[in-house]
This record gives sequence, C-alpha cells and structure tokens, in this order.
Amino acid sequence: MTSVPEIDDDVPPDSPLTTKEGWAAFVRDTPEPPEMLSPRQLTAFPPRQQAVYEQLRRDYHADLPLVNTPIIQKVISTGRLLIQLNRRQISARRGVVISGASGTGKTTALTQFGSAHELAVRKRHPDDKTRIPVLYVTVPPAATSRMLAVEFARFLGLEFTSRYNLTDVTNAVCSVAAHTHVGLVLVDEIHNISLATRTGAEVSDQLKYFAERLPPGCWS
Repeated sequence: MTSVPEIDDDVPPDSPLTTKEGWAAFVRDTPEPPEMLSPRQLTAFPPRQQAVYEQLRRDYHADLPLVNTPIIQKVISTGRLLIQLNRRQISARRGVVISGASGTGKTTALTQFGSAHELAVRKRHPDDKTRIPVLYVTVPPAATSRMLAVEFARFLGLEFTSRYNLTDVTNAVCSVAAHTHVGLVLVDEIHNISLATRTGAEVSDQLKYFAERLPPGCWS
C-alpha cells in the first residue's frame, strides 16, 4: 500500500552554510525523488496528504542535483592540485581565486569543490568523527579584521564576548583548526574587501595571517 510521509513543520535550527553543522548537512544532502503516483493513486488520498505529496515534489524539483559542468570540473581539479602542492609548504601557500560576473555560479563552484574535498577526506578517514576537513566563511559587508576572525570562529562553534581581542580569537581558531585537521579554507564574497581603505587592507592582512597560521591546505 502506498503512503505519503508527513512533512515536519517544526522550524529547523539556525544552521547556515557558514557553520560546521550547516556545512555538514550540505555535504550529506542527497535529494531523493518522491515515489511516482498515478492520478488514480493520488486522488485516493485525502486532501491533506495530496497537498503533502505535491509539496514533496516541489521541494525535490527546487533542489535538483547540479550538473557537473566544465567550470566546476576545472575548479575541483585545480583545487585538488593546489592542495597537493601545499602539503609541504610552510608559508606562501598557493590559493585560487574564482572570479566572474554576478550570477555566474562562483559560490556554486566554490561549494562544490569544498563538498568534493570533504567527501574524499571522509572516505579516507571514515571513523574520525572530530575531523573538520573544510572551513567555509563569507566576508561580511564592511568587514573588520575582528569581524572576519569571528566568522572563522563561528564556523567552528566558538563563541567570544567583546572582551576578547583579535589575537585571542585568532589563536583559538588556529588551535581548533589544527586539532580538527582543517585542510581546506573557503572564503566567499571576498570582493567585500576593499584594498583602497585602511580597514580593507587590515582585513586582507588578517586573511594572509590566517593562511600562514592555519594547517597546510588550499585557500580558495
């Protein structure tokens, strides 16, 4: 007998992509199509279950699997090469910048690269539950050095009050990243950093400092 699952109406926790919980959910997400029902089967259900089924179909079509385009393939292959080259680097680590016009899929390519890297790492270390292979942050508008450092900390689940200075936050982030084997750092919306201003230059320097302090890997 065919049945339609209920939709959970509870509000999900606030776990955006810029937290380790949100990122993990993104990497694990594998949309499954709902069972195909004939018109006769569907009309046999009461109106509420019919509405639930239609909502399941909308949800699936709103989150269809991405096409592995040549651009995404290039980003992933280039990123993997840089990760290999960075393994023995002490400083001046290599990174990659994904540029393009608005709406061309830069964030999509970036996150697909991160997802591919994390899945590969999880496959090599299936029993290591403390490992955080990827750290993903976005640069806030009008960001300061401390704001950026707090974004790194927020991804890792670290909380700081205003009495903690930039050095405290940075040291904590680098320590946790080392202990959890972070191997890839993704920084989105980097165009929010303006090198024409003193604050923007300080944020750029903070990113460079993180690149030198965080474990060897690839910066994107």
